[in-house]
Amino acid sequence: MEFTAKQIAEILNGKVEGNHDVVVKKLAKIEEGEVGAISFLANPKYTHFIYQTKASIVIVNKDFKAEKEIKATLIRVDDAYMAFAKLLEAYKQIKLN
Repeated sequence: MEFTAKQIAEILNGKVEGNHDVVVKKLAKIEEGEVGAISFLANPKYTHFIYQTKASIVIVNKDFKAEKEIKATLIRVDDAYMAFAKLLEAYKQIKLN
C-alpha cells in the first residue's frame, strides 16, 4: 500500500511540513529509516536520528523544534507516539479489507 504525506496527515489530523505528495510504502524505526518509509519521533533521546534518517516522512509532536535542517517531510500531530499507533491500526484495517 502507498500513502502520501497528505493522506497520512488527514488520517492523523496532522499538518504536513514539506512535500505533501511524497509517497511511503513501509514503516521503519527512525534510526533505520530509508527512502519510501515513514517513522516517528516521540522520545527526545532519539532526536539526533531525525537529522540523519533517510525516512521520507517523520511524524513529530506539534511542538517539536528543529535545531538544523531536516530532509524528511514532517507531519506534526498532538502526540507522535499515539499517532503512529493510530496509523498502524488504520493500515491493518485497510490491509484486512
